[in-house]
Amino acid sequence: MRRRSWLTGLVLLCTLVGGAWPAARQSAETTNGTWTADVETSWRGDDGRPRVQLQLRTEGRDSHWGFGVRPEDLQGLPPGARDGAVANARFHLVREAGTFTFSGTFDDGRGSGPFTFAPAAAYVRTMEGFGYRNLPGERLMRLAVLDVTGAFVRELRDAGQTTLPLEDLVRFRIHGVSGSLVRAFAQAGLTPLAPGDLVRLRIHGVTPDFLTGLRSRRYTGLGADDLTRMRIHGVTLEEIDALGAAGLRGVAADELVRFRIHGVSPAFVRDMRALGFTTADADDFVRMRIHRVTASRVRDARADGLDIATADDAVELAIHGRRWSRGRRR
Repeated sequence: MRRRSWLTGLVLLCTLVGGAWPAARQSAETTNGTWTADVETSWRGDDGRPRVQLQLRTEGRDSHWGFGVRPEDLQGLPPGARDGAVANARFHLVREAGTFTFSGTFDDGRGSGPFTFAPAAAYVRTMEGFGYRNLPGERLMRLAVLDVTGAFVRELRDAGQTTLPLEDLVRFRIHGVSGSLVRAFAQAGLTPLAPGDLVRLRIHGVTPDFLTGLRSRRYTGLGADDLTRMRIHGVTLEEIDALGAAGLRGVAADELVRFRIHGVSPAFVRDMRALGFTTADADDFVRMRIHRVTASRVRDARADGLDIATADDAVELAIHGRRWSRGRRR
């Protein structure tokens, strides 16, 4: 069973030819196009509930959107749309930004036909109050697809994001950057943040809890780039604690990233400490892993009578093998 957020689906499927918004016009006109729908598949949203997959293509501009909608949100969707044949179907999707009206046919869970999007005048006035004026119909339609509400914009403004370009507002909605998230980052000590930083943090799974956990472990002064790199490479609070328990405390943030890249695990640190490498530092552990030093290799070398006392000894043995071992026997 496939699970996919309708917003993630939009990121993958949404294409606007030319990569830019259409030029603004003075009125919010009705937008027309064609639709296809897949009612039969088992796509589900983040809440685990099923989604109808809609594909919309507008006339003239070749703009294409793909997104998921809860079946109950499609007002008037025929009961036979899932597994029967339906002619002359007509149903609606009502969003704060406007209303989609669909007509067409269904056959065995798949449907198609023309659609019309009519912007809501009250929404246009709300967005004008936020500074988004003269929005053309197709921009309003995209805001409706994403379900960008006045409350969503207001919450962001209350959190300090008062001058967002419309493109950033759309990116925030796609990636789940909300006003509450912005406030939570600020409370955790990460402020101010540019819109692009907020999106990157969200994409890579940096959470306020992660930031708070780092600060409680005395990792302060980290910026969005530092946090993003840590999450990209899989640094976790649990691993930081495990490294400390293995005897390696206070490892710098960039060293934690190097550890993840080169495979320096808490288990490796613990095993090497147990073999007497008590003065080895972060750089020593990285060098040993780069050269594929293992605890078992050190134990075997010592069993053969070799004097492997330091990280340098272990690395030299790994690099030169038996040639280096001559003269190193105890």
